Amino acid sequence: MIKKLGTKYRIKCIIGAVIFAAIGISGVAAAMGVDEGSIWIGLGSAMFLAFAAWFVSLAIRQSNIRDVLDYCKKKPNPEYEMERIEQFYRSGAAVNGLRLNNEFFMYIKGDTVNFAETRELMWVYKLINQNKVYGIKAGKSYQIEVRLNDGSGMALPMRKEKDCDDTLAYIECMVPYIIIGYNDEINKIYNHNQKELEKMVDERRHQYFQQVPMR
Repeated sequence: MIKKLGTKYRIKCIIGAVIFAAIGISGVAAAMGVDEGSIWIGLGSAMFLAFAAWFVSLAIRQSNIRDVLDYCKKKPNPEYEMERIEQFYRSGAAVNGLRLNNEFFMYIKGDTVNFAETRELMWVYKLINQNKVYGIKAGKSYQIEVRLNDGSGMALPMRKEKDCDDTLAYIECMVPYIIIGYNDEINKIYNHNQKELEKMVDERRHQYFQQVPMR
């Protein structure tokens, strides 16, 4: 399934590249046939050709499954690791797009896959944003913020607040040793001393696995 998502994304990017390239080449041809305004037509054509090149780069890199590919490349046998991840994907149903065990963390939205090793997780919490248009309230957006031990993070969009709560409950059930929920003190530690937070989570993980067999 993960490979299929990468292939599907690559096809979409190639189609986009062909469309933008065709428009850009047509613009260049048109610019060569006129005197007035040829510079602007040429600039517009160059922009379309740049978009075409960008789509090609996305297709080559398979950016939608970049996290998975980067993980596999670091291992001695990338194909074996990819198969393990595929098996993990097939092993159970997702909760609001999230699959999780004590080894892998995977969130899929559309064609895009967010992936990390579970040992990288430190802190997850719910974030609700009040959207505004010209200063007028225009609904809310919901997401789960995920903080990793290398200082990076992920934003997992959710449809409603209940989905956030259900997802956090699922994470807490599967990996109760990481920090769940927003806390000003935890935020302060994360921003100023991530190693301290990592140590805290490692200690909680160690205590957890002393009491509960690995799932």
